[in-house]
Amino acid sequence: MVMSPEPKMQERKRKRPRAIKWETELLEIIEETPDVKTFRFEKPEGWTFIPGQFVMVFFPEVFGKANRAYSISSSPNSPYLDLTIKLYGVFTHHMWTLKEGSSWTLRGPYGHFVLDMERTNDIILIGAGVGITPLMSMLRWSTEEKIDRRFLLLYSNKTPRDIVFHEEIQMIERMNPNVTVVHTLTRLEDKLKDSWPGLTGRINAEMIREQVERWQKPGSEIATVYGCGPASMLTTMEEVMISLGWPKEEIHYEKFW
Repeated sequence: MVMSPEPKMQERKRKRPRAIKWETELLEIIEETPDVKTFRFEKPEGWTFIPGQFVMVFFPEVFGKANRAYSISSSPNSPYLDLTIKLYGVFTHHMWTLKEGSSWTLRGPYGHFVLDMERTNDIILIGAGVGITPLMSMLRWSTEEKIDRRFLLLYSNKTPRDIVFHEEIQMIERMNPNVTVVHTLTRLEDKLKDSWPGLTGRINAEMIREQVERWQKPGSEIATVYGCGPASMLTTMEEVMISLGWPKEEIHYEKFW
């Protein structure tokens, strides 16, 4: 029996892990770039999530009921929950003052921007800056599980030192023959222009079109697209993919600032 889109959506919602709230200790702080850190926590027993989901973070003693949403960068297979966060605004400035061993309040998982783990089609990931966070969870899990799906990652940053997870992304590309990574930089120093192996400039319509057409295999099933980054990039991404024949239901995005 073929299910209509609405029952399929309801079925996927029922399969999503149940959100809970818990107090946890900050185990480790990992410096990723000058303004991005990964905060690592132990997961509650039996708790899991789908790659792409997020948790809510609370500091009731400082901000009362206010909270913020942060995407999970670790794989569901990891014994730890990793939140990779850019220094931006009052909430994250408070995080930057905290030490390992401090107490945090988390609630989740939440979110519909998730990898469909039951499908077999290819995946296109388009991200900028810390927008790599949920995409990294997808890449990590797929590589660990040896999923036979091709991935294209188009990833934009300002300079080489701003590339979050740079070394690990390179390692994943070496380990996983199904992963193709294309970097682009928007503020490449003149002294590095001759040695930089990637592209330059912001992710734009021409860049997306060129990389997708070069990567996709003729006659293959339509790839699912996940974009995470500034609103302007995501608008361009959607317009380009639709112009290339992609149906809207295969285009997913999450806005990051």
